[in-house]
Amino acid sequence: MARRKKKRRSLLLRLADGLLSAIDWICERFSAAVVALLAGIFRGIAWLLRGLFRGLLAVARAAAGALAAALRRLTAGRYGAQRCLRLDGPEFEAYVALVLRDNGFRHVALTKGSGDQGVDILAERNGRTYAIQCKNYEGAVGNFAVQEAYAGAQFYGCDKAAVICPGEFTRGAKELAGSTGVLLWDGRKLSHMMKISGRRPHHRKTA
Repeated sequence: MARRKKKRRSLLLRLADGLLSAIDWICERFSAAVVALLAGIFRGIAWLLRGLFRGLLAVARAAAGALAAALRRLTAGRYGAQRCLRLDGPEFEAYVALVLRDNGFRHVALTKGSGDQGVDILAERNGRTYAIQCKNYEGAVGNFAVQEAYAGAQFYGCDKAAVICPGEFTRGAKELAGSTGVLLWDGRKLSHMMKISGRRPHHRKTA
């Protein structure tokens, strides 16, 4: 009887041990599956977050670009050189003189209306003197203005000659300026200087 009881106990222990091993194996597999599932979920969430972040970043960049373009258009409208066409000759010269001062030029002075030798403004910057001719009309400025500015600079003993206008220069004017060293400040350059200055041209009201 004792032997039979021992055998039964041994068999029960084996069964219990096998059952515990099976349970342990199932638990390990279940834990591994849960870990793999959670890892996959986290990877999916991370991928979605990365995609969302990239999408938001692209939207932010597009919005910033659109805002910058709108600001450039607004600035161009407020400080565009074409606004100077509303000014008459003396008004344009006086306005350019103010803009030059705001852009770092010193000793800015308007010449006399008559006998100015083709120079409207005298100025100094970084130790160099400038003889500047102002041309305020629609259409491209030709090489005659370059000739006048060059001759005027020689007359006043200036280091540099320049012609400034709210529009463009003809090809002949650019070629002559290249050979004579005359500076050509077109509408783009003037608009940039106006933006730095912060002054807008105001036409004097007449009665």
